[in-house]
Amino acid sequence: MKKIKSIVWDVETQNDFIMPEGTISVPGAYEMIENFGKAIYHFQKKGILTLGSVDAHTGPELIPGTKDQYFPLHCIKGTKGQQKIASTQADILYVSDNKYSDDALDLVVNEVMDGRRVYIEKQGLNLLSNPNTIDLIEKLGVEEVYLMGVATNICVKEAYDAFKDMQKKVYLIHSAIKGLDIPGNTEKEGLEYMLKSGAEMYRF
Repeated sequence: MKKIKSIVWDVETQNDFIMPEGTISVPGAYEMIENFGKAIYHFQKKGILTLGSVDAHTGPELIPGTKDQYFPLHCIKGTKGQQKIASTQADILYVSDNKYSDDALDLVVNEVMDGRRVYIEKQGLNLLSNPNTIDLIEKLGVEEVYLMGVATNICVKEAYDAFKDMQKKVYLIHSAIKGLDIPGNTEKEGLEYMLKSGAEMYRF
C-alpha cells in the first residue's frame, strides 16, 4: 500500500475557538483566518494532504490548573460552535472516538489515499484520547507532521507531544498557530517548550 510521508495536521480550527463570539475565542485567531486557509493551500500545491482533529464534546472539559478546573462549554457536538471555520472546511470524514476495527480503519485510510480530508473527533486535550489516532497515523506511514491551529500552548502542544511520542518529525507552521494564555501556561512557554524539545518552525 502507498504510504504518505508528510501531512498537515489542523488542530481545532473551529468556530468556538476562532470566531469572536466563540465560547473560548483565542485572542488574535480571528485575524488569522486567511492564514489557516493559505497554509492548507500552500501544502496542497506541494502534494501534501491535510488531516486534523476537532473537539466534539458532550460536556465540560477538564483543564487542570485553571481557575475552576474546567473550560467553559465549547465545541458541543452538532452545534455551530463545533463546526470548522470556512477557510479550513472541506468534504471531511470524521473519525469518532469509538474504537474502529482494523477493517474500518483501512476504509478510512483508503479515503485519505483518495485525497479526502480526515479529522479525528476527541473529548480530551490530547489527540490520543481518540483510540484510533495511532493506528491511523501508522497505517498511513506518516513520518513528518506540519502543525497548524489553536491553541499553541494547549492542544497544539498536546498534538506535538503525541506525534513526538510516535517518533514523528514535527514542524510548526509559523503564521498559522495561535496561543491562549492561561495561568501557568502561556503561548510563549508552549512555543519555547516545543522548539527546545525537537520541533522546527516552518515559514511560507
